[in-house]
Amino acid sequence: MHGVAGRSEGPQGDERGRAPILQGDQVAMTPTPRTLAHPTHPPVAGTDALRVISISHRTAAIDELERMALARAAVSDLHASFRVHGLEAAVLSTCNRTELYSYAVRPGDHARAEALLMEAAGAFAPARDHFTEASGLAAATHLFRVAAGLESLVVGEAEVLGQVRGTIEIAETAGTAGFFLSGLFRAALRFGGRARAETGIGTGALSVASAAIRLLMRVHPDLSACTVLVVGAGTTGLKAARHLKAERVGRLVLANRTPERAVQAAVELGAEAVALADLPRLIDAIDAVVVAAQVDRPLVTPAMLAPRAEAQEPLVLIDVSLPRAIDPACAQIPGVVLHDLSGLEEIVAHNRAGREREIPRVTELLDHELRLFETQARESTVGPLVAELRHRAETIRREEIERATVQGLTGDALVDRVTRRIVDRLLLAPSQALRRGDLALDEQHARYLRMVFGLGGDESPHGHPGGSAPGHHGESPHGHHGESPHGHR
Repeated sequence: MHGVAGRSEGPQGDERGRAPILQGDQVAMTPTPRTLAHPTHPPVAGTDALRVISISHRTAAIDELERMALARAAVSDLHASFRVHGLEAAVLSTCNRTELYSYAVRPGDHARAEALLMEAAGAFAPARDHFTEASGLAAATHLFRVAAGLESLVVGEAEVLGQVRGTIEIAETAGTAGFFLSGLFRAALRFGGRARAETGIGTGALSVASAAIRLLMRVHPDLSACTVLVVGAGTTGLKAARHLKAERVGRLVLANRTPERAVQAAVELGAEAVALADLPRLIDAIDAVVVAAQVDRPLVTPAMLAPRAEAQEPLVLIDVSLPRAIDPACAQIPGVVLHDLSGLEEIVAHNRAGREREIPRVTELLDHELRLFETQARESTVGPLVAELRHRAETIRREEIERATVQGLTGDALVDRVTRRIVDRLLLAPSQALRRGDLALDEQHARYLRMVFGLGGDESPHGHPGGSAPGHHGESPHGHHGESPHGHR
């Protein structure tokens, strides 16, 4: 969902100093190198080490979502805590969801990250049963769906793409997004942009701001005769203001915590700028208020609306903030019509049919992108290990050829000596590990080992894979070249 004050939704150019959203093909796909909380070599666990826990409009009422709301400062502090604990984790926070993506570098990392999230939410955090959980490829699939807008209240909405991008940038800057999480989020961004470019999932999709104006126009169809106050000059507030100008609102007034920003936006939109302190005075002279602001307590209260009780024209209040910036009790004032985020479903349903027809096309793209990601994740995870193995083997080969050549061996004698020494040295370390019991060789791990070495399940009569005792020849445990049974050094 759209960037709402009070939630950390990534850099989005609002009054809290966020950078502008990049959408579609504007999304940067190349991760910026960052200082990480742990080594950049990816663990071999791959997607299996990924987990997400999520609370959203699908699993909880607005009261629970509100209790999970994290202010920007709290999100920054949370990522700092992740780094202190050496955790790879990122928190995606929007008006309709809070999600924790964690990658377990060590046992217990998921539990530690979740505990820090709940601690940040405070004593009134929602019950755990309001959260869903997914691991591995299912968690990756969920993030891809979120990035494409398939999990949004407004299906296909574009703002979430900027929020996903903002999340990984925050985590990378904090040093809590390692090799895997950065790659996962960048892949999700790529898919989100592709879904919108190649399907109609975003065509005519409603943002929170546009949905708010639709609700307002149900009460005041002719906005040209109306005065509307927009509180909050962030992304959501400015979008609402632009929608109002497009509908030819009669008088547009902007208020913001930072007056300079309200003035700047007012000049751009041809509106008026006022101070937040003027809000009580203005209420009696306006037809609607749209609030998208970060607040610690409600900006609009029943006491402020008391003079409206005798008004002939209804006052429309639309609160797209989380935590809510308009006291819900305002709905009890005669002549007042109040809508908050929980009321958006009605207008969303009106335009959902067309967008839902595009879901199968997006899902088809999703299947392809997930296969691509899974392949890339697997290759990038094991790639450094494979490269290290190949480098080790090549080093051994060159050393043994040089040694045999120096000793004057040629022809069959050279081939025999070199190949025996290569086999001995390559198999020494795994053979010693097996003998020492470093590897837990239950049936499954033994099967993995045979698969890695291409043994096909065959064993020699002596119980050693491959017909000879690995490690019988070659290096000592300290890496020196020991005497082989064949008398070669």
